[in-house]
Amino acid sequence: MRIKKNIFDIFANDPNFQTIMQYLLQTAFTHSFNSILITETGPGYPIIYANPSFCLMTGYDEEEIIGQSPSILQGPDTDGEVLERLKKNLENGELFHGQSINYRKDGSKFMMEWKIVPIKNQNDEISHFLAIQHELSPAS
Repeated sequence: MRIKKNIFDIFANDPNFQTIMQYLLQTAFTHSFNSILITETGPGYPIIYANPSFCLMTGYDEEEIIGQSPSILQGPDTDGEVLERLKKNLENGELFHGQSINYRKDGSKFMMEWKIVPIKNQNDEISHFLAIQHELSPAS
């Protein structure tokens, strides 16, 4: 049996490839244990999608977070150096991986680890960013 190296290899010959990929992404994002955000590339990186885990982690409803900048989660104890590295990586179209303190809707702090991946369109231009996040357990 041949091992599949790429998820697209699994469904590449299926005539319903596009539909399968849409349902696969929808299911994975909706049921992920991790928080998932998708943003546009414009000023402030407006949020266009937030999964249920993001809403549970932050206390924001999807309706109130859509259109907002992810910076809504930042506050006085958010690490400025991490944010500068984030900005540089996004501007350069590079993957970002970091940790910092963020804030929930109720103002409570939490330590978050996240990765942001640029998503390119058919012209090889960055059209969106995908952020995968999770809350780190406090050190005991």
